Amino acid sequence: MKPIFAFFLSVILLTGLIAVSTYASGDNNLYLKDSLKLQLDIDGQFDLIPADSSATLKEVKADLLFYPQEDFRQKLLEISTDGEVADNKVTFLWDDGQIESKQFYYSAIIKTDNEKLAVKNKIDFPLTVSQTTGLEEYLEQTETIDSENPAVIAKAAELIEGEDDLFKVVFSLANWVENNINYDLNTLTAGASQKASWVLENKQGVCDEMTSLFVAMCRSVGIPARFVSGISYTTSELFEENWQPHGWAEIYFPQVGWVGFDITFGEYGYIDVTHIKLRDSADPSEPATKFEWLANKVNLDSKNLQFVVNLLEKGDDEQEEIQLEQELLSNVVGIGSYNLVKGILKNTADNYAATTLRLAIPKELTIVGENKRTILLKPKEVKETYWVVKVPTNLDSEYWYTFPTNVYSEKNVSVLDSFKVVSGSSYYSLDEIKEFTIKDEEKTYSRKISFNCQYEQEMKLGESQEVVCTIKNVGNTNLQNVDFCLGEICKVVDISINQVKINKITIEGEEAGWQKLLVSAENDFIEKKSSLEYAVLDNPLINATIFVPKEVDYGKTFTINITLEKSSFNQPLDVVVILELPGRENKWEIEQLGTEKELTLDLEAASISNNNKVQVTTMWKDQESKLYSDKQSIQIVGKGNNLGEKFILFFNGIINWFI
Repeated sequence: MKPIFAFFLSVILLTGLIAVSTYASGDNNLYLKDSLKLQLDIDGQFDLIPADSSATLKEVKADLLFYPQEDFRQKLLEISTDGEVADNKVTFLWDDGQIESKQFYYSAIIKTDNEKLAVKNKIDFPLTVSQTTGLEEYLEQTETIDSENPAVIAKAAELIEGEDDLFKVVFSLANWVENNINYDLNTLTAGASQKASWVLENKQGVCDEMTSLFVAMCRSVGIPARFVSGISYTTSELFEENWQPHGWAEIYFPQVGWVGFDITFGEYGYIDVTHIKLRDSADPSEPATKFEWLANKVNLDSKNLQFVVNLLEKGDDEQEEIQLEQELLSNVVGIGSYNLVKGILKNTADNYAATTLRLAIPKELTIVGENKRTILLKPKEVKETYWVVKVPTNLDSEYWYTFPTNVYSEKNVSVLDSFKVVSGSSYYSLDEIKEFTIKDEEKTYSRKISFNCQYEQEMKLGESQEVVCTIKNVGNTNLQNVDFCLGEICKVVDISINQVKINKITIEGEEAGWQKLLVSAENDFIEKKSSLEYAVLDNPLINATIFVPKEVDYGKTFTINITLEKSSFNQPLDVVVILELPGRENKWEIEQLGTEKELTLDLEAASISNNNKVQVTTMWKDQESKLYSDKQSIQIVGKGNNLGEKFILFFNGIINWFI
């Protein structure tokens, strides 16, 4: 009797490939729902292949290890399958002796809730041995998560040096991986998961690799971390289907539990309701399906798992914990200027929360530096972040432009504002913008400080005015040694709770145009800056240039052009231009002169004489209705090409003299 051999095969059939999701808006934004009801269908297949005609098969078994996990945020409502469900797996057994293709499946109804294990208080780092007892499996190096690699250890240690808050440590590691590892669906990373050290060296990978590096960094500094396999939803154009295999991480926080971190989605401390958890493990290379068969001369060829997710029900929109506000340094700037967009984040929850912000602007504007920034907030904390935007120099000075600015989060929570671009308005250079930008965004108490300044927003050239600013402490902490500055006039003040301090400066109107005064307050706990804009007005001036032909043939049409150019900062108002020549008068009225205006008049030379005086009178006012004027005269010579035309020119001269 020929012997029967037992074969064991483990095959990974579900590889995480999900990309960074672009969140939808409105009712289609599944990420903001408080719950989802989903149907998950998983189908598998393998082929039994005889080596020759004497091959025999006694039995074959398949364990489907990817199974909907039940926890605080995910419930398995029902499951339909021909297999046996036990111990978070589905087992299928064939003992018919048929050497052929075999199929297996299950269909599950799953409910996911927008719940998370909240970290409400600071947990000291590093963790003690007693805090990680029983979790040694998730601290050890594995085949893929090579946390003992010297480069992995060095980078993790560099990123967290000096930090004693566990959530901040984990956040720093996650944020570095998200910002420095390029999501790349090349054949090398998409087909098989690479080691964490490889990802660190090559700075690329898909969600599995990014998560593996993050988990390896956590383990290298003594933080228990594990890999989660599952399915999630994406609207990324990289994929034909919305529901894709995905990998993320869970990090252990003492007294809290296993907290979700999805690096690719920018979800730190939570995962959204589109995530279906199928397995957690110490290493992503652990199999999704395991096969055993008792046979003689029979090989097994497994196929990739196929899955389909259908949305059955969706809950209501969840109230987002982090509220957003937006402020602009200036509501009106000049062409070619820079401007500063400030995003204000308020954590309304009593737990740590993180969000990823971006700024959406029209394509004509340019963001200086990185757009994306991921920000961690402690319970009830308020922070600020800044974007510098550049206005193009090639805008038409005759038009006013309105540019919207939209600050939005990874969940598409957004706040909209806008600023105008008007020729001749206040101009901020990049150096000035940097001066107004907060350098230490961790000084969160700055939101508890308010400025109130009294000054005239317009002043005349050569005059002076006093600017009086107060600073008020509206928080609950007494502030000491605050450098309170108006421009270069600084004083050191102590500001008790609910108290006000005053500073003054006299400013001189030395140069016409938009001027700026920096108001700032800074000490070890606060850094607040604001810009006071004021206009120094000179007398409005108009330079009128007249273009006429020196000589005009009788009977021919000729053109007179008048160019009005504003040659002052102050804008001329109620402009009137009167053009007088023999037998003709033209009048133009302009409400205000922005930069330059061209006036054109076409005339027939039927009434001209030998010598024709053209007089142009320009009148305008300032804001106080003071009248200004300018008068210019130019001679035009009339030319007759025959005796008759010369006689008419002479005769017109007599008539024009009497007129």
